[in-house]
Amino acid sequence: MTWRAVVAALDDYEVFRSRVSVYQHPLVGRPVLWHVTRALLEVDPPPREIHVVHRKEAPIVVPGAPEKLVTHAVSESEQRVALRAVATRPGLTMIVDGAAPLVTAGTLQRLLRAGEQGVAHLAGEGTLAAGVAVAGEGPAVASADDPRLPDGAMQVAPSSASELLRITDRHSLSVAGVELRDRLVRRHEQSGVTFILPNTVWMDVDVRIGPDTVIYPGVVLEGATEIGSECVIGPYSRIVESMIGRGAELTGWNYLSRTTLRNHAVLEPYVRRGSV
Repeated sequence: MTWRAVVAALDDYEVFRSRVSVYQHPLVGRPVLWHVTRALLEVDPPPREIHVVHRKEAPIVVPGAPEKLVTHAVSESEQRVALRAVATRPGLTMIVDGAAPLVTAGTLQRLLRAGEQGVAHLAGEGTLAAGVAVAGEGPAVASADDPRLPDGAMQVAPSSASELLRITDRHSLSVAGVELRDRLVRRHEQSGVTFILPNTVWMDVDVRIGPDTVIYPGVVLEGATEIGSECVIGPYSRIVESMIGRGAELTGWNYLSRTTLRNHAVLEPYVRRGSV
């Protein structure tokens, strides 16, 4: 099976009160749009190409974007026309909302399979077309006035209702952050990491933690931080873009930024290391 992905990054929301586009806002260390493209790339097989359609006044930058990603800048008056033009090419096509960072590869995979039988879209129980994702033959998807909301499409339920969340304001951004944090915690727990009070911890998506490490309450882990195995990260410590060696211990209320801590090192409470 070969297919194409189209990411619609056309809406923006004044309630953000920000010069930064909603799609570029950071979410657990990466832009909102990055999470959408990553989910697409994790589908098996991945799309042969990803097209991002965005407004000219809101340029899109996706850090680490694959070569197969193509951006299309359009004016506000031609948004729907441009979206239909990109989607209408023959072949299996999926359109995903660029402000829906919680949608998972597994759900997109099921939507894609349904799209082989006809136009299908994601919808929760009792939910009308949410516009989060739709799949089907390109011309059939593009025939709707708004390809994101096709009439009469088959409904596919997501693995969880949270996947239908779209970032429309600061509150939905924080809700998405908590959900992604919980997913990251579960992933690290499955790899052998212990969190004393996981709902008090914050971490970015690029953080790496070795097995048998214990994370105490209130810890904040940012950027490409790497923590070795058998470490103890004491309460209310903040670690930014740093390397923590195997068996190291931060006793609590420590701050490390862009630094390296050797194996089996011990930091007393309130000790700071590295650059601001």
